[in-house]
Amino acid sequence: MAFVITETCIGTQDQACVSVCPVDCIHFDPGVDAMLFINPTECIDCGACQPACPVNAIFPDKSVPEAQSKYIAINALWYQDKAAARAQVVGTPTATVAKKAAPTEAKAEEVPAGYIPPELRPRTDGFKWGENGVEGKCAVCGTYVIKGGVKFREKSVLCAEDAARLAKVANPYGASAGRR
Repeated sequence: MAFVITETCIGTQDQACVSVCPVDCIHFDPGVDAMLFINPTECIDCGACQPACPVNAIFPDKSVPEAQSKYIAINALWYQDKAAARAQVVGTPTATVAKKAAPTEAKAEEVPAGYIPPELRPRTDGFKWGENGVEGKCAVCGTYVIKGGVKFREKSVLCAEDAARLAKVANPYGASAGRR
């Protein structure tokens, strides 16, 4: 039995699961893949990745929802034929380009193989952007910020309460330097 990453991961690529995996069996190609994949032959079924996933995309292979059961085969296929696995992932940039090019033969030849339009490429700045700001774990208190986080240093986020608290610590009297 191994764990499987499903459709919910598409476009997220949080990589919290990668950092907790003791055998490094979770992989993806940055800038090419829209989701992460678990190698079923290397997975030791420890379950450390499942609670680390912020979008609940990881399941034991026996507990994968029926609507997403195709991702069991897709995770295994990615380690044998990456291009074939990418073509089966719904919502990936390569699948979207193939769908747009399918109606006419002329358009299929115009799109270079492997081309991903800029608006469909996954973000690589280390932050996960939500509707109203940055998402992730707060660097001070550790709570997960769903919406409206504040960008703080490289790859870290502050929740609204800690951002206000740190602003007070940096300027306790509310006056700028040199003015009295």
